[in-house]
Amino acid sequence: MNIIRVYICFLFFIAGIPVFAQDPQYSQSYANALYLSPAFAGAEENTRGIFATRYQWPGLDASFVSNTISIDHYIDRYKSGIGFIATSDVASASKLRSTEAGLVYAFQAEISKKIVFRPALQLSYVNRTINFSSLTFGSQFNNNGFVGGPNNEPSNIPMVSYLDISAGGLLYAKKYWLGISTHHLNTPEQSFMKGQSPLPIKASLFGGYKFSFTPEWRKKHVNPDEEKSITPTFLYKMQGKSDQLDIGLYGQYNALVVGFWYRGIPIKVYAPEKTNHEAFVFLVGFMHKGFSMGYSYDYTISKLANISGGAHELTLSYGFKTKKAKRIQKRAVCPKF
Repeated sequence: MNIIRVYICFLFFIAGIPVFAQDPQYSQSYANALYLSPAFAGAEENTRGIFATRYQWPGLDASFVSNTISIDHYIDRYKSGIGFIATSDVASASKLRSTEAGLVYAFQAEISKKIVFRPALQLSYVNRTINFSSLTFGSQFNNNGFVGGPNNEPSNIPMVSYLDISAGGLLYAKKYWLGISTHHLNTPEQSFMKGQSPLPIKASLFGGYKFSFTPEWRKKHVNPDEEKSITPTFLYKMQGKSDQLDIGLYGQYNALVVGFWYRGIPIKVYAPEKTNHEAFVFLVGFMHKGFSMGYSYDYTISKLANISGGAHELTLSYGFKTKKAKRIQKRAVCPKF
């Protein structure tokens, strides 16, 4: 899906045609939980704050900087999670900026003593702006190349705003989880130019299984923060004509977490001799008394490998302990990063 973002900027530069945008993405999906799915609101059964920042392709003029801030809270009396999320995404080449703020609600239904299901809904307001003076269009070129002058593109609008509707669901037990999220259910109109450009629905399917090597009695009676485990995970996303698969593994040794992912769909060929290999992702993280910090690097393995500079991502989160935290037993088992 990353390569689509390069095409977007390229199309902006060469012609005044409707543009089909793609959402920014984060490699540390579970560290930016509400961005992955609204169903994670209140899933930690406490009050949690999250900050995530990503600098993608620093070696290109078409780099992207994405930031997300979220806070969520669990209301035990009503078995509900509520949250707020704000996201900003900026494309350096076109100064295309998207800013979004949303409210989230999730309900926690205990299907059995061991299985929990959390349906959720998110309503957001989105504002997108662009600097047309930094773009070039087809009318400014001839057979000799760029000639400048007026772009002759009518009805260019420097700002658009719209409401966005998203939903999600999360099913989990003590050792596994499976979730789904759907963003832009109302396919809002987001074009800056004459014509139509509805934002495609983004659908995500994710899950994993945690293999813990720490006896439960040690967590209860010796050290509740002790953890030795490995957790294989997957995340499949599709939006418009593009799709993407992340397959990875987390390893945790008490406070230290390391992770590795492969991003791409190697069995899918989009054109002759063009397979979908995108990136390897490496993570190192640290957790201590409710605080989590993670750094990841995307090593590009596509045709942009020698020029993109990869992607850097940093996440910070803190979970505030509640008086009822000791008796709560239904927290989601998903990784922190």
